[in-house]
Amino acid sequence: MEWVILFLISWILMLLLVDWRAVKKNVWCGLLAMAMQLFVDTQFISHRLYEIKNQVLELWGSSVFFAAGPVFVIGVLLAQFYPKKRWAQIVHVIFLTLLYSLQELLLLKTGKLAYLNWHHFDSIGVNTAAMGLLGWFSIVVLKKGGNAAG
Repeated sequence: MEWVILFLISWILMLLLVDWRAVKKNVWCGLLAMAMQLFVDTQFISHRLYEIKNQVLELWGSSVFFAAGPVFVIGVLLAQFYPKKRWAQIVHVIFLTLLYSLQELLLLKTGKLAYLNWHHFDSIGVNTAAMGLLGWFSIVVLKKGGNAAG
């Protein structure tokens, strides 16, 4: 049930914040976020680093509600709100990494995620890299943010 609740909360947040004029462009960052999450989860689950429990709708060991919920939404909103100034881009990536990592901690506490040969600090590194890659995608492919100094 937690997966469905997380999905619904994510989509309510997106519906409240999304810029409908730019959604056709920003949706690509959401789809990339989903693809990255499913790839990482599939690999890490197969290597028995962690496991995801009670997925409701399972896809390659992960939850469809997780991939299509918070992961997709964070990708779309990351692209939509990507700042132009470099210092703000760094803060943006750090903030979203912390938010995503907090969500992961909550999934650990509810027992929907179990670390086998993994640690939360490992996740923070992977999450930071993922947010950085999504930021790069937003700048280079979607032409967001940019090269503004300062």
